[in-house]
Amino acid sequence: MLSSEKVTLRPATKADAPLFYSVIDQTMREFIIATWGAWNEERVQQESLEDSTSPNAQVIQVGNIPVGVILVEREPTHIQVKQIYLLPEYQRKGIGRYLITGIIAEATNSNLPVRLHVLKVNSAKKFYEKLGFIVTETSDEFYFMARMTT
Repeated sequence: MLSSEKVTLRPATKADAPLFYSVIDQTMREFIIATWGAWNEERVQQESLEDSTSPNAQVIQVGNIPVGVILVEREPTHIQVKQIYLLPEYQRKGIGRYLITGIIAEATNSNLPVRLHVLKVNSAKKFYEKLGFIVTETSDEFYFMARMTT
């Protein structure tokens, strides 16, 4: 992980909508096109605005630099990771592992599974499998994964 600077989370606001858009554009555009055949600019802009105003959305920061977004919903029966996207230059530095490991610890303390889904064309599935997630269901587009408490 980035040793010299601390990874923190802060609540997202409407002003973060451009960050949500940018990180999705930079990390997911090719997967979205590969899955659905097109990039719907208007839809991504609208979803970025909606996601940035969710009470469950947070901005991932390294020091004071926004480097990604995370959206986690805490349900009575499970913790759902809806989004975790890091700008490309901050990927493969241990940030995602650090954040997901923290969510796993929270879930373990609450005796709840962690759930998420990954586009089939996205290699992130391997990342989650290394953290103990298993595929529980599939659709044409997604792997639905869960990590049960141990």
